This record gives sequence, structure tokens and C-alpha cells, in this order.
Amino acid sequence: MTGTGRDHTFHEIRPVQTLRTPAFELREGRGHGDFADHDRRLEEIAREAAAADTSRTAQLLAPPVAALSELSLHLGDDGEDLLEDARANVGNGEYQTALELLTEFLETSPEHQEARYLRAFCLFHLAGGNRTQALRVLRPLRDEPLPEDLRPRVSELRRELRRLLTPVEITAYAETSRSDPEGALERVEAFLELAPEEGSLSYLLAVGQARAGDVELALETAERGAREADTDKEGVAAYARRLRLVVLIPHAARAVAAFKDGEPRRARQELAAMAPHWRRAVVLDDFEAHLRLVVKHGERTPYPEPRLSEDRAEDLYTLLAEADTQRAASLLSTGRVEGAKRLMDNLLPLVPGFRWLNFLYAACLLSLGQDPDRAAACAEIAQRDPTLTQAPELLRAIRDWQEAAAVNPVAKEYVDIMESVRGGVVDAAGLAVVRTRLTNLQRRLPQLRGRTRTEVGGQVVRQLDEAIVERLGEIEQAGASMAVSDLVGRFNALAQQVRGASPHTMRAQLSGILQDARRLRKDHARTLPAESRKLLDELIGTIARALG
Repeated sequence: MTGTGRDHTFHEIRPVQTLRTPAFELREGRGHGDFADHDRRLEEIAREAAAADTSRTAQLLAPPVAALSELSLHLGDDGEDLLEDARANVGNGEYQTALELLTEFLETSPEHQEARYLRAFCLFHLAGGNRTQALRVLRPLRDEPLPEDLRPRVSELRRELRRLLTPVEITAYAETSRSDPEGALERVEAFLELAPEEGSLSYLLAVGQARAGDVELALETAERGAREADTDKEGVAAYARRLRLVVLIPHAARAVAAFKDGEPRRARQELAAMAPHWRRAVVLDDFEAHLRLVVKHGERTPYPEPRLSEDRAEDLYTLLAEADTQRAASLLSTGRVEGAKRLMDNLLPLVPGFRWLNFLYAACLLSLGQDPDRAAACAEIAQRDPTLTQAPELLRAIRDWQEAAAVNPVAKEYVDIMESVRGGVVDAAGLAVVRTRLTNLQRRLPQLRGRTRTEVGGQVVRQLDEAIVERLGEIEQAGASMAVSDLVGRFNALAQQVRGASPHTMRAQLSGILQDARRLRKDHARTLPAESRKLLDELIGTIARALG
């Protein structure tokens, strides 16, 4: 009787898929000298201005004659007659005639508030360039004490004029700011004097002044806008904070340098030595408080995060690390990734919550293919900053990278196991080694499945599981076939010892072979290849007949 063989050869090894490591292109720019964000904001403001609804005009402002007649001072018969006639003409919609009467009246009573208001009202209804003149007439009234009935009417008329005229000024600025920046700034500055409540105009003027190199003037404009604006107040206030930092950074340089050198106590001394004019700033008070916290912490890095609101913490981090972070961004943009990482390795422990720095560090780690878990943690911090528009895209890329970093090594390990036996003859001991390695790999798959986040990742793990199951089944079949060959070998060896052997011994050995053969047949009923099953059945029948 001949066995099926005592070794096995793996021929067709099912391939397994791996995940592609995602690509990410860094386009994010930031910093006080970078005006790309302001250009985007200008485009947004210009679009809003172009879409502004100017449909409600005259209907909003009814002639105010009845209410205002009670406000007039006694001016003498001639003056009173002029004002009465002007009121009557306003009530009848005869604005040009009323304007002429009011002009004559104001020559003798230039401070008369009702007459000035009525003059602006007429100019408003005469439209065209008269409306800018109307706003100019009303500008002093904004700051003067007014009678209770007149103040809301002045405010209403100014508000309507601003609504109509501001979009025109913004559009003009957007169209000329590049071709004639100086002229565009002069025009917007002149209009802002008439409408200081327009925060968008304060913002545009401040940005233009900063772009022209006059940062301190830009700061004055932005801070005045933040105080007086009733539209886009938050936007101009945020820009004022940024400009305040730009102005402060050179004056706080010695204290910041001491902080970055790991000497918080010396940094406090440098802060105390600053000129009082510059020291009186909220961000420097926050710096002082943070230095106390660092000293209390034991001066060990990473330093604790400041106990501040997000906006104030971001201002503090900008003061401490803006310049170095700009350098890191420049290194990244020019392909010097290792240099950027070395710089940020030293900087990040000092300002661990700086969202822009975390964004750049995460992008750097992704580019280098290093430490995906830390990259994800940094990207999570960066995503808290809504101005970092690429942060969500970066986090998605890192999550995909984390998945690939978890899945691909396991897939490679499977391939390496099978490549080690591809096309070669493997004995029973070799099969046992392969079985053990594959079984250990299979045990890791549930945890790996939990780390996948995409359909493709789940598919790769399923495919890997199926391939391992297939290989283990093949190994089980091969092992069973080898066991059949071993039994046949034992039977053949015993048959050669028939002469001179004790019948009792011979019978006992045959019974042992038969018992092992029947157990093998039972345990591997489904996995035995047909050829091995047939051979095993023949062996069982032969021994059973011999034993009677």
C-alpha cells in the first residue's frame, strides 16, 4: 500500500489588498503679514454688498412734518415763515423747493437741528449724489444731544442712507484696491468719517493701511471701528486684536525669548521692565499669569495650557510662537520637512495648545509618515480653529493614514508568512509553524477590524480573514493527508515483520493502527482529500479483515 506523501507544497496563494496612504497638499497660509485671508474676506464683503437689497427706500421714511412742528424754536416771523413753508413743501413732496427754503433759513440759523435734519431728508429724496451730502449733513447730529422725538428720526435716516450707500462704497473699493490702492483707501476713509458705525469699512481701511506698511495707524482704525461699529463689530474687533499683537511683539521680544529659552522667571523680570505704555495690554497680563502657572508647574515641559478663554489663549500663543511657526510653515512650503519638524519639536512643548502650530505639526508628521496617533491628536486640536479651513481635510487624511498604518502591516505579515513557503516542500513540522503563525495573526483581526473606519478598510480585513481561513483549511487537509501516509507507513513496516513476529504483538500493533485510522477518519471526515480518504478507507478495511 502506497501513501499520499509526507510533505506539502503551496502553489496558489490568494493575494490580499492593502490600503493606500493618503496624500495631503498643504495650502494653508496664516500670519499677520499674509493678506490672503483678508483678500478672501474682501471678496466675501463685496459679494454681500452686491447682493444687498435696496428695494425699500422712500416707503420707509414718511414725511416727518407733523411730529417735528412741535420742536421748532421761536425764530421770529421771517424765520418761522421760512421753516413753516419748508415743512409744508416736504409734506407735499416738493423736496427741491423745500431744500431751497431750508438753505436760506440755515444761513441765519446754521445750528438749527430740525432744519438740518429736514435738509438731509430732502437731499435723501432727491437721490443720486445728494444722498452722500445728506449723510454729511447728518454726521454732526449723530454726536449732538437731540430732542427725544428728533433723535430716532435722525438715526433712522442715517441708517437708511448707510444701507443704500455702503454697498456702493465697498464695491468701489473692491474694484480699485489693487489698481489704485491709495485712492481706494482715501475714498473709503472719507466715507467712514460719515458712517463710523460700518464695521466692514473700518476693517477694509485697517487692512489697507496695514498692507501699506502703517500697522500702528491700522491698529488705531481697527480699535476705533471696534468701539463704534454696529455692523461686523466682531470682525473688526478680531482684526484689532491681531494688529495689537503685531505692535506688541517687538516690545515683548526679550520676555518671549526668555520664555522660549526655558527661563520663565527671567521672562517675568523682562515683562516687569517693559515701558508702562506697552505693558498695559491684556495679552501681556495673560502672559504674566501663564508664567506664574509654568513656575508653579515646576518648569517642566510640556508646559500646561493657559487658563484662558480660547480667543485669549490664541492671542497669547500668537505672541509667544507666531514668528517661529511662520518659519516652520515656510520650511514646509519649500520641502524642508525635517527642518520644520526639528523646529516644531522644540516649540510645541512650550505652546501645546497653539492650534496653527498643531496643524503644521500634524501635516509634517503625515508628510514624513511618522507617529500617526500623535498627528491625529494635533489635527484634533487644530480643527478647533475655524479659520484653519484645511484642518478637517487634514484630519480625514490622518484618520485614513492611521487605518492604513494599522491594516497594512498585518496584511504584509500574512504575505510574508505565505511567501516563506511559496513553491517549496513543507513537512509536518513546517506546516505546524505556518499554522501557529496564521492562527496568531487571525486572533488579531477582531481588534484590527475595530480600528477600520472606511468600507475599503473593512473589506481588506474581511479579505485577509478569508485568506487565512482558506490557508488554515489547506494546512488541515495537508496535515490529515500526511497522517494517512504515516499510518500507511506503519502498516507497511509491520507487514515486513510478519515472519518471526509474535502473533499477539502483531495483533496488538494492528489494532493500534486501526484505532488511529478510525479516529483520523472521524475527526477529518470533511477535510480529507478524496485520494487520502479512499486510501484511509482501504487501510481500515484491510486491517479489519486481517483481524477477523
